[in-house]
Amino acid sequence: EAQVTFMGEEQVTLGGRTVKARKLSVEFMGMKQVAWVDRDGTVLREEGILGIVLERAGREEAIAGVHGAGAGAADWTELASIAPSGTIAEPDRLRLLKVRLKGIEGAFDLDGGRQDFREGVLTIRREAQAAGNRPLAGPKELAAFLRATPFIQSDDPKIRRTLEGIVDPADSEARKAEKIVAWVNRNLEKRPVLSIPSALDTLESRVGDCNEHAVLLAALARAAGIPAEVEAGLVYLRGRFYYHAWNALYLKDRGGWITADAVLGQFPADVTHLRFVRGSAERQLDLAGLIGKLGIEILETAR
Repeated sequence: EAQVTFMGEEQVTLGGRTVKARKLSVEFMGMKQVAWVDRDGTVLREEGILGIVLERAGREEAIAGVHGAGAGAADWTELASIAPSGTIAEPDRLRLLKVRLKGIEGAFDLDGGRQDFREGVLTIRREAQAAGNRPLAGPKELAAFLRATPFIQSDDPKIRRTLEGIVDPADSEARKAEKIVAWVNRNLEKRPVLSIPSALDTLESRVGDCNEHAVLLAALARAAGIPAEVEAGLVYLRGRFYYHAWNALYLKDRGGWITADAVLGQFPADVTHLRFVRGSAERQLDLAGLIGKLGIEILETAR
């Protein structure tokens, strides 16, 4: 749900031209944005989270602003990332990470599986070291994680044909999972894609960011009979926590749910993967309310 408030009319100057516009305040997921809209419904100016300001411009004017002398540039992922108190050395070798989370608003999937969340402190244990990862689930509980969806098209013939070239029917579940994670890691060019992530589109384009990696991995795993889900939250890279998406795969021979990150080629994923949500793309919208508000304090690491 979003709340939109009309705040009156104001003059907006863009490209030397002054236009009368309606000023609207929009509150969504704990975030507040202000937009100036003309009588045709076109957004002329917008001020949002992290102090970012957007202004409508023609193509030539916009490109001149980007490439002009002295023009600045900013990386959105860097702006949205979080610098924790302290650093994490060799995160891929850790078996345990304990952090304090500050500024959390809303309900998140912080507790369960390899994660334990108590009184603002989140503890993550690498699955190979975790005791009681979760009792083994039954077929009914896992059925939803095997079904095809509009964006995880695990029943599509192209997905199934691709899977046949990746795994051997005689492989164990864990071995199939390892091969699928490695294949997605090797075969996708890693760069941003501005679209709703779709497994089939990603398979055809062989390009994508973490979301495309995650939906394609989920589709291939489900096609192989391995329950799979998309998880999203934060991951530690180069001294900061960045918003990221990865997978959880249910493997009976590994004792339950195991995380997998096809972008980084990790199976299981390292303990700096802090899960906040699980599920379809709309669940990731819940993360928007954290941007610019969340703080992380490193409390403990262990190998």
